Amino acid sequence: MTNGPAHLTDEQLLGAVKRLAARERSSTAELIAHFVELEARRLYLGAGFTSLYEYCRGDLHLSEDRVCSHIAAARAAREFPVILGMLAGGQLNLSTLRLLVPHLAEDHRELLAAAAFKSKREICELIARRCPLPDVPTAIRKLPSVDPLAPDRYSSSSPPARRRSRS
Repeated sequence: MTNGPAHLTDEQLLGAVKRLAARERSSTAELIAHFVELEARRLYLGAGFTSLYEYCRGDLHLSEDRVCSHIAAARAAREFPVILGMLAGGQLNLSTLRLLVPHLAEDHRELLAAAAFKSKREICELIARRCPLPDVPTAIRKLPSVDPLAPDRYSSSSPPARRRSRS
C-alpha cells in the first residue's frame, strides 16, 4: 500500500470499502469452492499432510477458527452448491453458515433463504424455532443423607491453630 486510504475523500473511502468487502466475499466463496475440490482429490496427502485441516494450518497458515469455518463451508457447499453463491453475494457469512450446517437437509434452500443477511443471534433464534430441542425430562433423585452429628467439612468454625512460643 503506497498511499493507503488516508488520502481518499470520504466518498472514495466508502466506495473502496464496499468494493473490498465484495471482493473479500467473492474470494472467500472461490476459496471454499477450491477447498471442495482439494478435499475431493485429497491433494493434501501429496503435500505431506494427513488432512485438509492440517494442510490449511501448516501450508496456508490459516488460523484454527478460520480453517474450521472454511472446511465446514466446503463440506456443506459440496452437498448444497447454492451456498457458494450466497457466500459470494453476502447473504451468508462463514460464522452464520457454521451454525446452519448441522441443520441443512432436504429443505436447505428454504432454511438458507430464511437465514440470508441475518446476524448470528438471529440465526440462533431461527434454528431454535425450526429445530427445537426436546424438553429435558424431569428427574427426581434422592440426595445423600447427612449425619447431623458429623462435623461440617465446609465450615470454618474449627478452633484456631495454637502458636508455639519461642523459649
